[in-house]
Amino acid sequence: MKTSFISSGFVAVAALSSGFMLSACADDDGDKTQCPTCDNMTELLVGTKCVPIAEVEACGPDGHLHGTECHCFGGQSPTAIGGASYCLQAACSDDSAIEVDLDAEACAHHEDAAETVVPAATFAEFDSAHVGTEVLAELSLPALTTSYLHFEADETGHVLVYLSHAEVFVGAYNAAEQPLETVNLGVNADCPADFAEVWEVHVVTDAGTVAPQILAFAPASATTVSLVLLKEHAHE
Repeated sequence: MKTSFISSGFVAVAALSSGFMLSACADDDGDKTQCPTCDNMTELLVGTKCVPIAEVEACGPDGHLHGTECHCFGGQSPTAIGGASYCLQAACSDDSAIEVDLDAEACAHHEDAAETVVPAATFAEFDSAHVGTEVLAELSLPALTTSYLHFEADETGHVLVYLSHAEVFVGAYNAAEQPLETVNLGVNADCPADFAEVWEVHVVTDAGTVAPQILAFAPASATTVSLVLLKEHAHE
């Protein structure tokens, strides 16, 4: 299960000690939000509460699992606790984090009416083929050539690419044809018959701008390939 975390009420950032112990935090007006000190052995801070570690997924609460590796949203290194790796929350939040199951969301989109997209036959023509996020698209991939389509990103972050067929995705690029970082996350375990392969793409944009992100696909014999794009969200 691939999850994403959204929070709307982060206040003062707590300094991380060697043991990542978090204590009370306050806002700019001096009003204190009383945050518990979690022991980071049997419990972890999630939002403003200490949650039993057994209820926190591997690589949580501020990250998620990349295959067998942890990806921490805050950029910190994973912390090993009891033989598992966790991305510890680095700040006290007035609102508890909202965990979004992206795999389940992708499965739900598979029931939507599909938008037909014909990818461009050359990179230079990528602008002619567009897909949006949170939309089910059916791609008609050419059998003899690599093809391209794009989506637009308004912030740097990560987008998950859900595909009905494995080994058809070959890479992601910016408009200057520079490769973007990608990670193969494997099958969507929530509905493997619908999405045989999931890729994470690290999208990059300049602040305040919208930039195309180009996906490339190998020649395919499949008549149609289903695709859903979902944004990952970190704590804000």
